[in-house]
Amino acid sequence: MGEPVVDFHVHPYLSGEEFLNFYPERFTPSPEQCQADLERAGISKICGSVILKRPYRREEGFGPIRQCNERALELKGIWGGFYTPGFHVHPGFVAESIAEIDRMWAQGVRLIGELVPYLHGWSEYGGRNLSKILDAAGRHHMVVSYHTMPDEQEEMTRMVAEHPDVTFVAAHPGERENFMKHLERMEQYDNLYLDLSGTGIFRYGLVAYGVGRVGSGRFLFGTDYPICNPRMYVQAIYQESISEADRENILHKNAERILGLGSAGVGCGDG
Repeated sequence: MGEPVVDFHVHPYLSGEEFLNFYPERFTPSPEQCQADLERAGISKICGSVILKRPYRREEGFGPIRQCNERALELKGIWGGFYTPGFHVHPGFVAESIAEIDRMWAQGVRLIGELVPYLHGWSEYGGRNLSKILDAAGRHHMVVSYHTMPDEQEEMTRMVAEHPDVTFVAAHPGERENFMKHLERMEQYDNLYLDLSGTGIFRYGLVAYGVGRVGSGRFLFGTDYPICNPRMYVQAIYQESISEADRENILHKNAERILGLGSAGVGCGDG
């Protein structure tokens, strides 16, 4: 241990409105304490979007979605290079979402998501509105992290296939059946990656199997903090029977490559 660890899948927060944790009575760290907590687990950099945990209603308009994006930028101001912000778009608001893509790109942000349709009032991976938004993301060659919707397998495949200029990162391996579907899609489309956060990685051998199928260059380390215990995910990667080069790819090199972390002018305002 001691090498860099980039956690591609975190949901940071500024207030209780965005704090995703099952036991908030016992675990409510401040943003500053979050950084220390993650570093204690061996994580040196995080990426991800601020998410509203309250029910969102589409009649509220794009305002609450933009507020999440603004809070991500505020957290970038607090954490500096420790945090690469992700931002939200919404297929119910195409013009606003495209304007948000242009606005965030101008500020050096190239990560969209993790998108969470079930929390933000939509489930349209195969819809025309989202496709228009992804066309705009593709013009900037952005990275789009999306929550896996197991009942939308065909829609997710079509989304990835129709937007080759977008780098997609599916979130969560899931159990074996869903993991196999991820791998089948990854074998078909080079612009698709998988982050190892949330459900799945605790099934011993999942990572080694995936590396054997599609190579270590297609997986990103993630935890889904503060929902999940970050140290468990770090240790899971070290325990798997993979090479040191594979481990380095998963823990940091793949995220650094697709997000341009550390490159001047690219990678969420780090330059």
